[in-house]
Amino acid sequence: MTENVCSSTVEIVKNNGYAVEVHNVVTEDGYILELHRISENKSGHKPTRNHPVFVHHGVLGSSADWVLGGADISLPMQLSDAGYDVWLANCRGNTYSRKHSTMTSKQREFWNFSLHEVGTFDLPASLDYILMKTNAPQLHYVGYSMGTSVFFIMASERPEYHHKIRSQISLAPVAYLFNTRSSVRHIAPYAEKMNIMYQWVSNGMFLPQSRMQSFLVTNTYGEKIARTLFCQKCISYAVSSVCGSETYIFDNTLIPLVIEHFPAGTSSKLTTHFSQLIMKDSFSRYDYGPIMNLQHYNSTEPPTYDLSSIQVPIALIYGKNDVLTDVEDVMRLKSQLPKLMDFVPVDSPRCNHVDFLWSLDVTKQVNAKVAEILQKTDHADWEYTGPPSGSCTDTDGTGGNDSQTTKERQPNSTSDHNVYVNFAPGPDCPAMNSSGGTPVQQDESELVRGRKLIQKLQLLDNLIVLLKSTETKYHRLRDGLTREFSEWTRGARNEAGTHHGAEIDAVAAAGVEDTVVGVKTEQTTATLRRIGIGKVSDFVDYCNGLNRMDDRTAAGRALYTTFSSLGRAIRFLKLRYK
Repeated sequence: MTENVCSSTVEIVKNNGYAVEVHNVVTEDGYILELHRISENKSGHKPTRNHPVFVHHGVLGSSADWVLGGADISLPMQLSDAGYDVWLANCRGNTYSRKHSTMTSKQREFWNFSLHEVGTFDLPASLDYILMKTNAPQLHYVGYSMGTSVFFIMASERPEYHHKIRSQISLAPVAYLFNTRSSVRHIAPYAEKMNIMYQWVSNGMFLPQSRMQSFLVTNTYGEKIARTLFCQKCISYAVSSVCGSETYIFDNTLIPLVIEHFPAGTSSKLTTHFSQLIMKDSFSRYDYGPIMNLQHYNSTEPPTYDLSSIQVPIALIYGKNDVLTDVEDVMRLKSQLPKLMDFVPVDSPRCNHVDFLWSLDVTKQVNAKVAEILQKTDHADWEYTGPPSGSCTDTDGTGGNDSQTTKERQPNSTSDHNVYVNFAPGPDCPAMNSSGGTPVQQDESELVRGRKLIQKLQLLDNLIVLLKSTETKYHRLRDGLTREFSEWTRGARNEAGTHHGAEIDAVAAAGVEDTVVGVKTEQTTATLRRIGIGKVSDFVDYCNGLNRMDDRTAAGRALYTTFSSLGRAIRFLKLRYK
């Protein structure tokens, strides 16, 4: 295993006895992705299954994450031995996919992508390429962590790809993160500021694979004290705080391999998108702020992804000890998927987020279940008939549906619109009577709360209309000033040119009599012309500078005034209905 420390994914796969190919895929927006294909298994046999398998890594990861532990725990290698044509993904920005058809990774625009771009550009390009190369009508998709997030985005935004997916298996699925108990929850509120810092320091590149990782592996891990204190204790503490308690069965010899290949890099905007999922409690597109959201989405809030529209058979496999993907969030995801195929908790109370990759018991706990699902769905005559009996029961006692309290704090969710529909008591509520005052009081309080909420929603709707009209008036005023400045500059240029022509004629008439005076006059005229046109050019540059001014400054002032009025209105409502 030590020979894999400084090796690439291709070299690691070859060292384990498998044949591997490298394929480059160009996305619609120009990113060049590197896919790794295990074309032959350890015995030298070609794939024999009906459909290829596409395996996607997690955040800050790469295709190397799946093969670091060797064939004993590697899911792709085991699937290759089972006869599948396995393809390993590398999303834009990581170690293997840092190329573009027109840009370099040193440009800021290269790193201007979030989860949405990975889901709507990277996955469709990779899926089309794999199906074209294999001549298969469909493929299986296996995603881990972020690999599940981008799939849900693609499936909700690009429904034309539903029929190309035979089945989807989500390992440690991530869509909602509001209930996460990971330490990243404490960092999420500062993600926007960190994104600005990374934009300034590294043009938006976040934690790329660096020489420091190789230095730590080659110099630090060799010392016993450093290996014990740093590589084992510190890393174990970091993993437990982010992903869950310490892995229940873990080989410490994997640590230098993990340090060498992880993190593999991504954009700070993508990690900020994850932080927004934690803070906003919704599975939605990237939030640019109310003003910029109006420009991007024509709404002050980013649109949410419609999980209920995904018509792909999906299996969810999760860990009970995974503090990053909390069970309650997984249950909420489960309740919104219309074609849930299987719902399986890992049979260990200590399974955390990284155990899906590197636990020594992952073959028994995870890989075997994945192989079982793939074997069932790979048959040519298989069709989705609903979840098997008993597979989707609530094994943790949290309930298959979302709790009412969870819904009330998630107004942006795609399935939460019913919360605001009917505030009056329904037929299931106790009947109002004169003998008992409690039901009447409860119903009246519910109605009062409903009226207050409706008023707040109307107030917010008026605010959105006001913001849109403010932006329209601002742009109209700016365009009018721009036209006036342009007309003034054109008139100044024409006037300067007319005066120059008259002076040239005068110089030509007097040039025969006094050559010296003519030369001086011509020099003077040229100087005046140069000065005049220079002033006009300076003013034109100034006007262009005004056009390039950040619109957020003026719009921000208008927004500040609007929110001040809104705050006074809300305080008035609170005093009135207190």
